[in-house]
Amino acid sequence: MESQRQGPTFSRRHILRSLAILPAAAALLQACGATATPTVAPPPSAAISKPQQIVHWVYSSLPLDKTTLKRVPPTQKENTIEYFDWSVAEFKKIEPNITVKQEVLPHDQTWFAKLDASLVAGTQPDVVQGPVSEAAKYIPLGALSPIDAYMAAVDKEDIVKEVATESSFAGKNYLWPWRLSFGGGIQINATLWKAAGIGDLLPKGETRNWSMDDCLKAFQATTKGDQYGTVLITDIHYHITQFLFGFGARLFNDDETAVILNSPEGIAGLEWLLDLEHKHKVAVPGTAVRKAAEGDKLFLERKSASYPSQGAGVKPASLDGVQDFEWYWVPPPNTSGKKPAVMTNIHGHFVFSQKDGDRTAAAHRYTQFLVRPEALALSLAQFGMPPARKSLWVNVTDANQKVGLRFTEIMTTFGRRASATPITFTEVPRMLEAAFSKQKTAKQALDDLANASNKLIQDAIAEEKRR
Repeated sequence: MESQRQGPTFSRRHILRSLAILPAAAALLQACGATATPTVAPPPSAAISKPQQIVHWVYSSLPLDKTTLKRVPPTQKENTIEYFDWSVAEFKKIEPNITVKQEVLPHDQTWFAKLDASLVAGTQPDVVQGPVSEAAKYIPLGALSPIDAYMAAVDKEDIVKEVATESSFAGKNYLWPWRLSFGGGIQINATLWKAAGIGDLLPKGETRNWSMDDCLKAFQATTKGDQYGTVLITDIHYHITQFLFGFGARLFNDDETAVILNSPEGIAGLEWLLDLEHKHKVAVPGTAVRKAAEGDKLFLERKSASYPSQGAGVKPASLDGVQDFEWYWVPPPNTSGKKPAVMTNIHGHFVFSQKDGDRTAAAHRYTQFLVRPEALALSLAQFGMPPARKSLWVNVTDANQKVGLRFTEIMTTFGRRASATPITFTEVPRMLEAAFSKQKTAKQALDDLANASNKLIQDAIAEEKRR
C-alpha cells in the first residue's frame, strides 16, 4: 500500500473559526479529533525533479462520446468517457511523470465537510474543482497556492475582465479559470407560450430584457388544468432570489460587510414571489419543500411552462432531439428603472499548497492543462459552458447562448468572504422555506436572514483581521 503523503496541517479550531463552517462539516471535524498546528508550505519549485502523484477532486459529470468527443445524454452508457477522465488521459501523454488520481464526490455539505477535515489531517487534495466563492474560504488560511507565477502574460490578457476582477484577492489569483456560472436565468417552453397565444410576450432583442408585469401575464396565461406558468424551488436560492434583484434588491452591500436583502426592494420582491403561489396560483404548489431535481422534472415533463434556474443559455441534453419543445432562455425580469441581476460565480480549479514544492508545481501544471484554450473550446462546443477566455466567445453562435454571455453585464457576486458559503447554502434557503411555508412574513424572514448572516460576516471579518 502506498504511503500517504502529508500536506500542511491546520488546527481544528482555526478552521472552524476561519471558515464559518457548515454544521455537517463541524460535526465531522469534531470526530477527527485532530490537534495539528498550521504550517506554511515552501513555494513550489520551477522544475519537477521526480515523479509525482496528485489528487484531483471533481463533482461534475460531463459525458462525451469516446470516439467523437460529442456530448451524450446521461442515459447513454456505451462508448462514453467523462470529460475529466479524458483530460487526465490526455495530460498523461504530455506529462508521463505526473500521475493524476481523480476522485468524484457529491457537491453537497459532505463535500465541504470532507475538504475541511482533510485540512485538519494534512491530507488535503492537490487540485479541487470549484468556484471562486469556495476557494475564497481557504485563502485567509494561507492554504491555497497562487497561480500568478504559472500563468503566461498572454493567458492573463485573454481572461475576461469580470473574471479577473472577481477572482483576484489582494492582487493575487488563486483560481485557474474555466467557465462562468450564472446563478440565474429563466428557461421557457416557448411551444407552450405560443400555444397559449402569448408568443408575442417572449422577450426579444440582444439581451431579451423584459418586465415583471409581462412575466406575471405570461405565467397567468400559461396556467391551465394541471399545467402551471412556473415552478419554484428553495434549496438553490439564486434560482428565485433573482426576482428580488429585479426589484432592485441585492444580497450584499458593495464591500460585503452586510447582507441587505431585507431592504424595501427585497421585501417587495419576496412578496411578489410569494404571491405567484399563494395569490395568483400560477406556480406549482409546494415551493417551500421543493428541490431542484423536482423542479427540473416538472419543467421537462411540461407541467410548468417556465423554470427559473441557472445556466448560460444551454439547452438541457435531455431535450436533444425532442419534438414540440422549443427551449428559450431569458434573463430575470425587472421592474421599471431597476437593472436585473444574476449571481455569478467563476468556476475552475484551485490548488492546495503541499509541503513538497514539486508536488504543488505538478498540481499547477495539471490545472494549467485543464484550462488550456483547446479544453475550454471543447467544453463550450459540447456543453455550452461560457469560457473564461474572451478569445473563444466568437465561437458562440447559438442565440440562447449569446444571450447567456450578456449576463456578464448584470453580474452580482456570490460573495468572497468565508461567510458566503453558509449564507448561500444554509441561511437563504432557510429564509425562503420559512416564507413560502407561511411560518414568517416576507419581512420577518428577510430580517432574520440579515441578522443571522451578518453575524457570520462579522466573524469572517474578525478572522481576516487576525490574519
